[in-house]
Amino acid sequence: MSSAHPRPIFCTSIQGSNPHASFWCSGNDLYVVNGELVADAPCASFTTIFRLLIMNLIPIGEVSAQINCGAPLPWNVRDTEGKLLLARGYLVETMEMQLNLLRRGVFVDADEVRASQEPSPILFGRTQRPVLPFAAQWDAVEKRLTGLLANHRDAQFLSGIRDVESMITVASEEHPDQTIYSVIRHDQERFAAYGITHSIHVACVCSILAERLGWSKKNRETVINAALTMNVSIIGLQGELARSEGAPTRQQRQLIHVHPAESVRMLQDAGVTDEDWLQAVEQHHESPNGGGYPYGTRHKLSELSQMIRFADIFTAKYSARKNRAAMPSRQAAQSVYLASDGHPIASALLKEFGIYPPGCFVLLKSGETAVTIRRGNTPTAPLVAVVRDKNGLPIKEPLLRETVLPQYAILRTLPNQSTQYDTAIERLFTLTAE
Repeated sequence: MSSAHPRPIFCTSIQGSNPHASFWCSGNDLYVVNGELVADAPCASFTTIFRLLIMNLIPIGEVSAQINCGAPLPWNVRDTEGKLLLARGYLVETMEMQLNLLRRGVFVDADEVRASQEPSPILFGRTQRPVLPFAAQWDAVEKRLTGLLANHRDAQFLSGIRDVESMITVASEEHPDQTIYSVIRHDQERFAAYGITHSIHVACVCSILAERLGWSKKNRETVINAALTMNVSIIGLQGELARSEGAPTRQQRQLIHVHPAESVRMLQDAGVTDEDWLQAVEQHHESPNGGGYPYGTRHKLSELSQMIRFADIFTAKYSARKNRAAMPSRQAAQSVYLASDGHPIASALLKEFGIYPPGCFVLLKSGETAVTIRRGNTPTAPLVAVVRDKNGLPIKEPLLRETVLPQYAILRTLPNQSTQYDTAIERLFTLTAE
C-alpha cells in the first residue's frame, strides 16, 4: 500500500556524529529529514547511507597541520561516501604525498581527529609489570612523540612532551637493559621515521648517562625534554635524508645548519620558557673547539647540550642510512670517546655502550651466534641469547647462555643482523627480570 507521505526508515541522534540526523524514504528515494536529497536507491546502498549517518566527515584541509612528511597518519582518510582510502598509521613518506592528500579533496572523521588528540596514558608503570609488552609500549611512545612534534602549536604540546619524558625516564630506570636493547636493535630500514626514532634514542641514551653520572632529577628531565625536541624543525627532512642515496642539496644543508636556532624559535612559540631546555637545544651541535654550528660557539657551552651532542653523534653512527651501513654500537661508542679528548660524558657513554651492550651480536667460544640481552656483573660477561647454532643455522627458540662460563665466553662482536627472535627475546627479558 502506497503512502502519500514519506515514511521514516531510520531515525536517530548519534552523539559525536551527525546530530539529529534521520532518513526518510518515499518510494525508491532516500531523503535527509531537512529535505535535502541524499541519493536515489539504485545509486546508493543502505550501507553508504548508514556510513554517512554515523560519521562526521570534515575536509582534510581543516587538519592539514597534523599531516607531516616522515610521520604516520593519525587518523583514517576517507572519500565523500566515507569509504576508507588510507588507514591510520599509513606513512606519509614524501612532501609530494603530503601535498597530494591535500589536493585530492578527501575527508576525515572529526571524532577520530578528537580521539587522536587525547593524551595517552603513562606507560612503563613503576608499581607493577607493564600490562602491554615492552615493544608495544615502545611503539606507543614513538606514536605519541610523532603526533606531538607534528603539532608544536597544540595546547597539549608541553604536557605531552613531559609525558614522553616520564615514559623514557621510567623505562630507563626500571628496564635499562631492555631500553638499550630496543635502542640498539631498532629497525634500520624505517628510514622515513628516522627523525622520530633518532630523537627517542638520543633521549634514552641521555637518560641512562644522566643516571650513571648522578645528575639531579631536574637536569635529567631537562636533558630528555631537549633531546626529544632538538630537531622539531627538521623532523621530516631527517627522514628524507636517511632514505636518500645522494648528498644533501644546498637548501637542505642550510636547513640543517640553522635547525638548532629554528627549533628554539618553534619551542618558544610552543610556550617553552625553560632557559636550560632552550640552551641545550640551541647548543646541541656546538663544540668546545669552535667547529660546531650554528654559531661556532666554543665557550659557556652547557653540560646538557654536550650530553646531547655526544648521544646524538653516537646514535647517528650506529644508525644505517640508505647510502651507508650502520656502524656497530661498540665501535660507535669508542669513536665518540676517542674524539672527545677524554670528556667525562663520553667516558660514561663508552662504559654503558662500548663493550657488549644489550642488542649487540657476538660469537661465542661454542661457535654459536648470540645477542646480548642483559649486562653481567663484569662488562665482558653479559647474559646472551643464542639465535644461531655453531653451523650458522637459525635455532627454533633462543637459548640463554651465561658468558661468564668458559665454554660460552665471547670471542668477538659481529655485525648487526636481522632476526625473527625479537618477540621471543622479549619473553626472556621477562623471565630473567630481577
